Amino acid sequence: MKVLFIRPGISRRRKMLSPLRLQEPLELAYLANQLQDSMQERVEIVFLDMELERGAFKKHLLEIGPSLVVFWGEQGQEDLVHEQASMAKDIVPGTYVALAGELSEGEGSPYVDFLFRKNPVEALNETVLGIITERSLQEISRNVATVENDTIEEPLREADRGIFRKYQDRYYFLQYGGTVEVTSQHRLEFDEMDLVGKSDNPLRPLEAVVRDVESLVGASVYLKDRDIWDDPKRLKKFLELLKEKELQRAYISVGSWKTVMENESLLEDFAGMGLKVLLMDMDFPKDEDDWIYKGEVLRMIRKHGVEPAIIMKEKMALEDQEAISFWLKDRKEGLVLLEGEAFEENRAIYTHVSISTWVFMKWTKEYGLGEARRRQKEYKKTLLI
Repeated sequence: MKVLFIRPGISRRRKMLSPLRLQEPLELAYLANQLQDSMQERVEIVFLDMELERGAFKKHLLEIGPSLVVFWGEQGQEDLVHEQASMAKDIVPGTYVALAGELSEGEGSPYVDFLFRKNPVEALNETVLGIITERSLQEISRNVATVENDTIEEPLREADRGIFRKYQDRYYFLQYGGTVEVTSQHRLEFDEMDLVGKSDNPLRPLEAVVRDVESLVGASVYLKDRDIWDDPKRLKKFLELLKEKELQRAYISVGSWKTVMENESLLEDFAGMGLKVLLMDMDFPKDEDDWIYKGEVLRMIRKHGVEPAIIMKEKMALEDQEAISFWLKDRKEGLVLLEGEAFEENRAIYTHVSISTWVFMKWTKEYGLGEARRRQKEYKKTLLI
C-alpha cells in the first residue's frame, strides 16, 4: 500500500524564517521512519511538498493513488488542509485521510478520518495496520483513539530524509542550496519549527552525527542543535572526527558566545573545515560591558570568514529597539532573524537594518547581487505577514 505524506504549504511561523531558511519537513521525515518493522516492506511512503509543487496536486494524487494520506498541519493552515483533504477524497475514492501536527489538537476537517495527536507514532502504526488487515473505518478510529494521547517514551528513530530527496536542492539556508538539517540530539517529540534546535535532549554519539554528515555528499549541512558549541570538548571531538574523515562541507551551525570568546582556535579549525554561518542567539545586552563583549565575539567570527546570523526572540521597548538597530549598523551586521514576541513587536529592526541600502551593497559585494536581492525580498515579505 502507498502512504502519501503531505506538507500542505508553509505556515506563518515558518515564513518568518524565510530570509535565512526554507526548512525541509523534518517532522514528516521522522514520522516516515517510525513504522513497525513488520509493516515496512508492505508500505511505500511518498512525500509531496505543496509549497514547492503548487498546482500539481491533482496530477500527483492520480499518479500515486494512496491508500492513506497524512497531512502535517500547522496553525493558520486550516483552509489548506480542508481543501487538499477534500480533493484527496474526491480524486482517490476510498482513501483515508489523517492529520498530524498542531492542527490535530483541534477539530480537524470533515474530510479527515483520523487525528494523530500526542503520539503520531502509534496512531500511524494503528492506522496502517488497520488498512492492511482491511478493518472498518470505525474499528481503526477506535484503535487510533486509544493511543492518540499516549506520550512518546522512547527516542524516535532517526529521520528518513530520503522521502524528500526530489526537493532537497530547494531547501536553502541563505545562499547555500540543498541544506540538510543534521541533529546531534535525539528527538522525543515532533517539533522542528524553530530555526534553532534542541538543548536538553539526550545526546547522539558524535560518531553517528559524523556518519550523517558523511552520507550527505554534495549537500550543505546545518547543525541545528545547541550541544555542539555549548560544550567545547564535544566540539573539539566533533572537529577531530570531521578532519579524520576529511569531511569538507559548507557548514551552518548554532554558536555560543562563551565558546567563541574562550576557544577561538576551535572557531578557526571549524572555519577551515567549511563553516560558513554561525547562528547567535542574542538577548538585549545587560550593560556596557555586555555590548563590548558581544561586539568582540562578532568581530572574532568575521575574522575567520564566517557570517554571524543574530537571532532575537524577546520583545524590546522602543528605545532598546533603536539601540540594537544603531549597534548593528555601527558594526555593519544586517543578518538578523526575529522570532516570537520580537517578530511581532520589533520588525522595524528589519526596516532600519536588514532592508537598508548599506546592507544591500554589503551583501552584493560579499555574496553577489542575486543573493542580496533574495535576502531583501524575503525580509520585505516578512513585514507583510
